[in-house]
Amino acid sequence: AAIVPPTPKLPRRAAMVQGVCIEDGCIVDTNPATGEVLARVKCTPVSEVPAMVARAQAAQPGWQATPLATRAALLKQAVSSIGGRKDELVDTIVREMGKVRAEAEEEVAGAMGREAYVDLIAAANAPVAYENGVVVRDAHGVVAICSPWNFPADEPLLLCLPALMAGDCVLFKPREV
Repeated sequence: AAIVPPTPKLPRRAAMVQGVCIEDGCIVDTNPATGEVLARVKCTPVSEVPAMVARAQAAQPGWQATPLATRAALLKQAVSSIGGRKDELVDTIVREMGKVRAEAEEEVAGAMGREAYVDLIAAANAPVAYENGVVVRDAHGVVAICSPWNFPADEPLLLCLPALMAGDCVLFKPREV
């Protein structure tokens, strides 16, 4: 009889979602340049999404009732606060995305300069009077936004600010990659 060597035990492999390692319900955030594990970020279970939507739906009427000028001021304040964390954001993009520092600095600079964008979308949401009437824009309610991965500082602003200015509540899901 032939002797069959035991099958070696292979290490348990983590689940992968488009190249991103998922272990124990967490995204394993790694530096693409070094492979160093930076953090383990808990994934939101699908079962929690309905409660998140319900909370957003409950908050949305109050946000929509907030005057447009107040929403604009609050969003400008939020956008201008990005400058206070510029270096931290640049360092995080370099570590997590593998972008060169100059490209990360350019992206964060773009995100910091969004006050004029807030003014533009506020003007687009303002009522427009005509001779026989007024056009008023209404919010949609709760908006879900799934953002691409390649511009993590600026792209979420370009997607979320118009919805927030319109009086919508936003459920934001960044890309894992």
